[in-house]
Amino acid sequence: MKRILVTLFLSAFLATSAYGQFAGPSSSRHLSTVEQAQTARRGQDVTLEGFVVKHLRGTYYTFRDTTGEMRAEINRHLWRNRKVTSKTPVRLVGKVDRDVRELYIRAVRLEIAE
Repeated sequence: MKRILVTLFLSAFLATSAYGQFAGPSSSRHLSTVEQAQTARRGQDVTLEGFVVKHLRGTYYTFRDTTGEMRAEINRHLWRNRKVTSKTPVRLVGKVDRDVRELYIRAVRLEIAE
């Protein structure tokens, strides 16, 4: 009896831990240009490729791609001690957010684009 219970428990445990991730297309819409982000609603996901061209103040920077410029909030820990200049291509992943004046990107990940 104990052997049957142990076997059932182990088989149930192993069956639930062996699942994968879907890697195909998604119905959620990721924005990919500054131009799209400037007209998006708050909370919209974005993945932008371009350049961080200017430090404004604190954690705010100007991000530029081929379609325009937009303010981006990039927290200190996202830089991960990497040297990024205005000529270093980066990929910025985050969400569109709004303050009193304008929309901006709240970054959750910063990668060096190649």
